[in-house]
Amino acid sequence: MQRGSFVKVITNANLLCLFSFVSAVSAFLFYSCRANYVFIDTAVFKGLAALLLALMLFVAVVLLVLYELRVHEVRRKDALLYEKKGFAALCVLALLASVGFLIGVLVNLITAGVETAPVIFRMARKSFPYFAAAVVIVFLLAIYPNIRKVGVKKTLAVLVAAGVVLSSFFTLVPLSPYKITSAPMVIDSGSDYYSVVFATNKTGTGYVEYTYNGEPVKLYDEAAGRIKGDSTIHTVRVPKAELDGNSYRVGSVRVLEAYSYGSRLGKEVKSESYAFSAPSGENQTWLSVSDWHTRLEKAYEAVSYAGDYDGVILLGDAVPGLMFEEEIREYIVEFGGNLCGGTVPVVYIRGNHETRGEYAEKLPDYLGMDSFYFTADYGDYRFIVLDSGEDKQDDHPEYGGMVNYAAYRQDMVDWLAALPESNKTTVALVHSGDVCIEENLHESAYASLKNLGVRQIICGHEHTCEFFEQEGLNVFVDGGHTGDGFVASKLTFSSDGLLLEAWNDSGDKVFEKTTEI
Repeated sequence: MQRGSFVKVITNANLLCLFSFVSAVSAFLFYSCRANYVFIDTAVFKGLAALLLALMLFVAVVLLVLYELRVHEVRRKDALLYEKKGFAALCVLALLASVGFLIGVLVNLITAGVETAPVIFRMARKSFPYFAAAVVIVFLLAIYPNIRKVGVKKTLAVLVAAGVVLSSFFTLVPLSPYKITSAPMVIDSGSDYYSVVFATNKTGTGYVEYTYNGEPVKLYDEAAGRIKGDSTIHTVRVPKAELDGNSYRVGSVRVLEAYSYGSRLGKEVKSESYAFSAPSGENQTWLSVSDWHTRLEKAYEAVSYAGDYDGVILLGDAVPGLMFEEEIREYIVEFGGNLCGGTVPVVYIRGNHETRGEYAEKLPDYLGMDSFYFTADYGDYRFIVLDSGEDKQDDHPEYGGMVNYAAYRQDMVDWLAALPESNKTTVALVHSGDVCIEENLHESAYASLKNLGVRQIICGHEHTCEFFEQEGLNVFVDGGHTGDGFVASKLTFSSDGLLLEAWNDSGDKVFEKTTEI
């Protein structure tokens, strides 16, 4: 190709326009990956991710400016600017940068994995309206006036107008059907109340209704007399004495808009009736699941081989982090609801990954839990639920200066030391079997557990299924996702001791052991 032909191709207005859009898309996608910036900055140098994003935006602007210059054929000294060597070289550099950035972003997206990819998608969806608006504005100001074909101009004008009208219409008049997305998750938080937590696909109110002592009872998800209507997750506290051995159902009214004077409400939906029963007596069976990390399909498969159970223990690490309400809804509330079927209690233990992200601090309210360490009694047994917090020091870059778990764990260990002994057989439940990453707190926690008569710890975190002795206590790691597979466990309490069993998602029993408690 002769130089003149090359220059003509490389400075073509349509090509420059296309690649300015490509650079803008690359910047948008890279911005959607911002939850991973800490890994980029840690691996190379702090601030690299922000620098790359700025360069992507700069390249997009440069290409747009080159497009404008090319279209208008700016003349200097009787020569077309786009024929200048410097102009062509700048076009080449900008185009190469645009392609390089796009390839880099695509590689990042492809290698994100099953945990990170949904987060990127949700962040992209959240930012897309602003990106789309910016693209439309730039198009109308810089590109549309330069289109010479009348037919093309009219078609584009109609498409843009239709997009604006349809977007406005679907915002004002939602057409999606309103529904409850799973059975309720009945959470035991160690108080006199259960938290009945369920989800809907759109925002609305939440309530639980049942009959107690011959009288109808209707309890709402509310705060200080105000019924909540701004969430897809609905949390209603129900007295244990009124729910145990009783039937109930949940319901919701869609909230389209809430005003200072009045509200615009939509459809009301109600669930089927659930007969709730808590484990009691000496013989009990509990399902134990940990570290599902968004791998719901494999987790359900593994659970399906465990048979019947009287309660559910969730040992945490549902997601890589809590960036969105959707993650709490899908991977905790709906998952827990599907496992318990609304008919048996769930004991939820927070994992270290539920301590991360914007919505981590809101998790207690969503689940109706005043604390993540507490005791729960069922028949002849007592669970001591502990919260190991994070698995790294507070100053680790992953936490962005937003945690204070050293003091939190100290408070928990102090609470544990002051806990009175029970005459019931006591088992400890915690995400990490070490309980605390601080050696002195670890030792104190273990000493207190032994003083309280604990002989068995049930935990997750390690992504394996194993049983071992640690400092005089038996530790059972219940499985979780193991890379390509998943392991779920079942705990059977009886006069013979504690039977520990585990199955993988292929139906193979991978562990079985009876131990004294």
